[in-house]
Amino acid sequence: MHYFKSFYDDSCVKTINNVYQSERYLNMNKYMLAIFIVITFSVISLTGCEKIIDTGMVVSPDDGMTETLKVGLIHPYPNYTSFGKGAELAQAEINASGGILGMQVELVYKEEETDTVVDYATALIQEDEVVAILGPLFSSHAVKVGPITTVPVLLGATRSEVTVGATDPHDLMFLVAGSNVLQAKLLAKVVVEQLEKNTAGMIWQDKDVYSEGFVQSFKTSLEELGGNVVVEETYTGNDVMMFDTQLTAVKDANPDVLLLASFPGAVPRIMKQARDMGITSTFIGSDGWDDPLISSTLDDNAHVDGYYCTNLDPTAVSFNKAYMTKYGSVDGIAATGYDALQLLKIAVESVGSADDPWTIRDAIAEIKNYEGATSISSFDMNRNPVKSVGVRQILDGIPQDDIIEATPE
Repeated sequence: MHYFKSFYDDSCVKTINNVYQSERYLNMNKYMLAIFIVITFSVISLTGCEKIIDTGMVVSPDDGMTETLKVGLIHPYPNYTSFGKGAELAQAEINASGGILGMQVELVYKEEETDTVVDYATALIQEDEVVAILGPLFSSHAVKVGPITTVPVLLGATRSEVTVGATDPHDLMFLVAGSNVLQAKLLAKVVVEQLEKNTAGMIWQDKDVYSEGFVQSFKTSLEELGGNVVVEETYTGNDVMMFDTQLTAVKDANPDVLLLASFPGAVPRIMKQARDMGITSTFIGSDGWDDPLISSTLDDNAHVDGYYCTNLDPTAVSFNKAYMTKYGSVDGIAATGYDALQLLKIAVESVGSADDPWTIRDAIAEIKNYEGATSISSFDMNRNPVKSVGVRQILDGIPQDDIIEATPE
């Protein structure tokens, strides 16, 4: 379930007080009617006296007697919220089957933001005393959490370098989704072998840890397959609305495909502007596209077409059916959130205790042949999962059911 907070401003109090003072002029029936009108108006008008904000916090039913196991959950809002929903589905299934070591799982949510992600992660560890953290989703945030965490972190982020290193700041960090290296290798293979394209342009957000890692990996993989990147353009910030300079360079280079290693807010705008300028390159992208916002940013999705990486596994019938029944359409981000909590469950139960984060960390690293929302054969030495990923087509803003490719091998 979701936890809601309500906030009342002074105008509400003043309105009710005025009604109360007027009681001397009203009989009881009229007074009660006035109160009813004021309360009803304040409830139904979200821009009036009462503002109701969905904080996204996931809580477990608690009778005050059941022992709980707290798990931190960090993900952004409003994009990539399916990570938390996937974790919530896993939570419901785990709790329904008796919890973890007899303890009901409680997810403690913090909204993922650049300026507060370290403070929130610290609060989860030190104040909420969580046994582990699920998230964050952005690699640029994950690299900040690594040096301060003292509990295992099962990330939604995918840049492989986030977990690389033999030092303690990285040892507790695990990727759950396929890494950007794995995704880029697969996407390059699809471009050359299935789309039969050889030249590529690339546009990405400058200085973004995730985007930079993906384009570097894609360029290397494409060149290994005999392809060539003919134009590279960046933009600054995630609130850019116009991409004339970047797209002019792309139009001049005329690549077969255009890689948009960016996020749902920017990608549809780039697509529309590119088509308006007469650019005919096939759009391709990373799993940064894998969010419903890519289909709701524009009023008209006629230009929102292309191919993007996803961690969605169409063979995970049980998870896909359960998620769609509860939430609607399913995506690879949801699968990652689900797997993150299920992997933690396996590790804690194999240890037999939730007391020692390093023992739990070692147990996660030793998991083999996991089958959940996706399949993970094992974790490599840098705690990246050995698994398959896919490439999914999107047409007119609608992700298609078929996964074009399931493995880079």
